[in-house]
Amino acid sequence: MKTLKTGGMLLALLLAAMVPMVSADDSAAQGDTSDQNIVSLYQPIHNEIQINVSTAINERITTHDQYYKDLSSSLVKKYQTNLDSIIDILEIKTGQQLSAKQRDTVKQIIVAEDLNKVVQENRKKELGVNATQMRILQVQPDNVQMKSGNLQLTALPNSLTLIQVAVDVNGGTGRDGNNIAYTVNGGNQLYSIIYNTHPGSYTYYECHFRDEDVPDSASSDAVYDAYRLAVYGTIEDTQSFIVYSNGTIEFGSNRDNGYTYGYIIGQHGSITRPFGSSTRIYLSNVWNHAMDTYDRNSNMAKITYSY
Repeated sequence: MKTLKTGGMLLALLLAAMVPMVSADDSAAQGDTSDQNIVSLYQPIHNEIQINVSTAINERITTHDQYYKDLSSSLVKKYQTNLDSIIDILEIKTGQQLSAKQRDTVKQIIVAEDLNKVVQENRKKELGVNATQMRILQVQPDNVQMKSGNLQLTALPNSLTLIQVAVDVNGGTGRDGNNIAYTVNGGNQLYSIIYNTHPGSYTYYECHFRDEDVPDSASSDAVYDAYRLAVYGTIEDTQSFIVYSNGTIEFGSNRDNGYTYGYIIGQHGSITRPFGSSTRIYLSNVWNHAMDTYDRNSNMAKITYSY
């Protein structure tokens, strides 16, 4: 989940993890006309996402995974012109030329990832998470720890075992647990965990990653990075989960839906699983840090963060 941003504010708003989308006026003030145009073109899509997510919550739609999947598809179709114009601008900014298939992929990613973010932020509001009371654990592994693939964290309310595929950090080319080819730059390591504890009820966790890499081509990834910088002011990724005192863990809209690392579209599901001290949370079953308590890529090397 990339949180949307106002002006140049980034780290100061990570505590709230609710950075509002850059306005067209903000972009104009910063002198970047192309970014202003991207923000203006995307704004109506973002507005519709917010309205529809609120509707799903207020009407207590129980089949919300399918509802959100259908919503994402319908918005891509409805706003083809806007999305094409956005990608035209991004191609000029990055010097990349996407194929028709790559353009379609990036359009779907843009809408699906924004929808995921809005769903997670609304869930945060539903829970009553107090942004001012959130605490930060910085994850600062050294090179030796990274190579050993086992990092010991401290000071978290629950015993957590967090697992990230090594290629997400180190980069590389290969095939995932379902034999899907991937190529990623790496540099997407988990660097901080932000949490808010409500004793006897739940602890809300946010995992902050340096980046996320579209695994099908360097061109698609470059265009998607440029898009996120224009609209969110960052290429960092944020994903959340909730551990409840009744021994369960909730993935609100970032469950992997059974997909593997190189699968591009369709991962954003929700599920509640059993949770205990021996539970493993696979943070990057999919490239966009869609997760679950099951390993979807048993053939891939891992980095384990434990508390």
